[in-house]
Amino acid sequence: MTAPHPELIGIASVNPQALDSRGIAKEIEKAVNTLGLRGINIEPGFGAPPIQADDPSLYPIYDACKQLDVPVFLMSGPTTPNLEYANPVAVGKVARAFSGLPIVCYHGFYPYVNEMIGVAFRYENVYVVPDMYIFLPGGSLYVEAANGFMKGQLLFGSSYPFRAMGQTLEDFLRLGLHEEVLDRVLYQNAKHLLRV
Repeated sequence: MTAPHPELIGIASVNPQALDSRGIAKEIEKAVNTLGLRGINIEPGFGAPPIQADDPSLYPIYDACKQLDVPVFLMSGPTTPNLEYANPVAVGKVARAFSGLPIVCYHGFYPYVNEMIGVAFRYENVYVVPDMYIFLPGGSLYVEAANGFMKGQLLFGSSYPFRAMGQTLEDFLRLGLHEEVLDRVLYQNAKHLLRV
């Protein structure tokens, strides 16, 4: 709960493997309506067992988020137990099945940069947060996409504490994002997504 700190926006986490579909819906409703949190985070590739983002066991989460009109945050990247869980093909399937649901992809599903950009190109409800991976080989493709079609779908992420926040922001400002895109990526896109 972030109520004592109005400058913070909280995102809840749900473990779909610990609850049935009714329990999932109840926890998400409590997180949003009682605790005032603005979205739901899940990490399918880190489950026990790991699963893809389009696994049917996750559909109650997507359905509840869509009904409550809050985004779902998917975390995946090169630290997953197996890189196959970082492939965003499954995100495309979820984006198609839940067309009105905002889907935020943490870590940009790196190293599948081209594939992630392709999914975002096809589905406007997919947002990308490459965070520290925007500075790695291939990360410039996120910048190129944001300077084009993806300007409303890229979000800034610091990766703090893995990377110093000040350093990340300074490096981010030197990536070559167009001036009008910077305001969207650093503020406007998140404001729109989180309705602040």
